[in-house]
Amino acid sequence: MLKGTWVHHAVWTYRNPSPKAQGGDDGKQVAREVRNANYDWQTVEVMFRVLRRNSNCIDVGAHKGDILQRMIDISPGGRHYAFEPLPHLAQALRESFPRAIVNHAAVGERSGESEFLFVENAPAYSGLRRRIYDRPDPKITPIRVRVVTLDEIIPASESIAFIKLDIEGGEYHAIKGGIQTIQRSQPVIIFEAGSNSTGRYGVNPEDFYSLITNTLGYDLSTMERWLERKNRFTREEFEENWHQGHEWYFLASPTGKTRHS
Repeated sequence: MLKGTWVHHAVWTYRNPSPKAQGGDDGKQVAREVRNANYDWQTVEVMFRVLRRNSNCIDVGAHKGDILQRMIDISPGGRHYAFEPLPHLAQALRESFPRAIVNHAAVGERSGESEFLFVENAPAYSGLRRRIYDRPDPKITPIRVRVVTLDEIIPASESIAFIKLDIEGGEYHAIKGGIQTIQRSQPVIIFEAGSNSTGRYGVNPEDFYSLITNTLGYDLSTMERWLERKNRFTREEFEENWHQGHEWYFLASPTGKTRHS
């Protein structure tokens, strides 16, 4: 009964303090594991502020379903779409989340079939193309996967409030394949981007910044800045993060719309 309420948020925050706050940051680079955990924490915080009990969400690159679970917890009355190309993970998602609409597929700009690089010793790094891996010994096995677009899967009658994209470089093309859905619904979007991942797909920071700010008409920021109501990123700030890797998760939100609760 507490799900989707401010009480649920208060309980969750108490039980899940910020990993960054736990680890402390004395000005040095926060360990990648802690940074990733903090991004997950920020993602849930954003969802609490954006979603209602009946909001519909999309999780692209659902992996083991950690974020999908939070979507369902916060919006138990909504419809939730999950996309996962690895067969064993997609099957596990279907078994663990029978109420979710799980698609065993990668997401891109065009539908079809493609080679997919399964990183066996680090499945979270798997993707449609090679990226720069954060480990020296990636064990890569190519498999064939179905590729779909968000616009072909999400019904035109469905309003989407929130999209999470974590597909190791394919985020730009996934957004392009969901332009109609995004322009119709105006969801808040969380996505990963940077030279080590998205840059391997032939995308540069100018391309991505223009897609978000010009094509979609969105503001671009980080989750932390958005949660603290700070100014949106400039083109120069986004480009610096793209190349320097200070931040690799970003938030896009409709310009002029206040989504904070």
